[in-house]
Amino acid sequence: MKNVEDIAIYKWSEVKSVAKTKTEFEVITDVDSSLEYEVKRWPHNLAFPLIWMLTLWVILKKTILSLRGVIPRTNTWWVDGLSQECRQIKEGSGSWRALNIAYNHQFGKSGFRGKIEDFWLKMLNGQAVRNRLRLVKREMKKAIREVAEKEREVRLLSIASGSAQAVVDVMSELKNEVDIKAVLIDMDNTAIEYSRSLAREKGIEKQMTFIKGSAVNLNGITNGFRPQIVEMIGFLDYRPHNKAVSLIKRIYNFLPLGGKLLTSNICPNQEQLFLQWLFDWSMIYRQPEELVQVIAESGFHLEACLFEREPLEVYTLAICQKVA
Repeated sequence: MKNVEDIAIYKWSEVKSVAKTKTEFEVITDVDSSLEYEVKRWPHNLAFPLIWMLTLWVILKKTILSLRGVIPRTNTWWVDGLSQECRQIKEGSGSWRALNIAYNHQFGKSGFRGKIEDFWLKMLNGQAVRNRLRLVKREMKKAIREVAEKEREVRLLSIASGSAQAVVDVMSELKNEVDIKAVLIDMDNTAIEYSRSLAREKGIEKQMTFIKGSAVNLNGITNGFRPQIVEMIGFLDYRPHNKAVSLIKRIYNFLPLGGKLLTSNICPNQEQLFLQWLFDWSMIYRQPEELVQVIAESGFHLEACLFEREPLEVYTLAICQKVA
């Protein structure tokens, strides 16, 4: 149970349920001090005019070049020109590689290029994605411990697992406390090999099964593995409404009673055009009530769901339990 001072109420709103009636739901902004969230807004606010100038310049540049059928190698010297990591994020936008750089960037680099790199990786979206990682790990630990109180073995399924950093970190931290087995599914072989190497380093590789595939046929691809917990973080950022609902319906049908889904979606924010044009990173942005609508149409009862935002309110996390 969180302390009252560690939770800030974001807002109350309403969402139309499948039955077309209105259901009240609550979204909270988590401010748990123990997670050491990143919450520095002022550098972003000071730099906002520069961000918009660069964005408008790149929009103009790309529009003009597109008339000649040219795609620029560098969007702007100030971002992917100067910074190797920013260039790697742009080239891997939407992939586990880009997120891995944002998760694990080492701040405090020397030199002009290092300072520029630190600056861009400290933008609101950079801070927020690391905040999301912290929040997901806490909620995953909580879900695992709840299952372990009732069952001998905890089974976890990660869909579009990517680097699986949250899963590997949590399983490593709990390996002497809880018996956990995990299945990780991803379409990218490089993501699977990277997450396997992380698991090997942590000494938990034998507890994990790595599968190259999609979530189209969960029952078939996992060969009867029946997880009590499903983690799917970041994938909804690329799934339109109908496909998101269809996917979560499959997860709902796959889960046993009492099972939990952890998922998330990015929210509209001031930097989305910057990410789209300078990092070539396009996503499906949803307000919290839009994510709630997806969850409601997928079969979960909203009263059995918790909706949390990290402190910068760029990401909404949904923790949903299957109830009778």
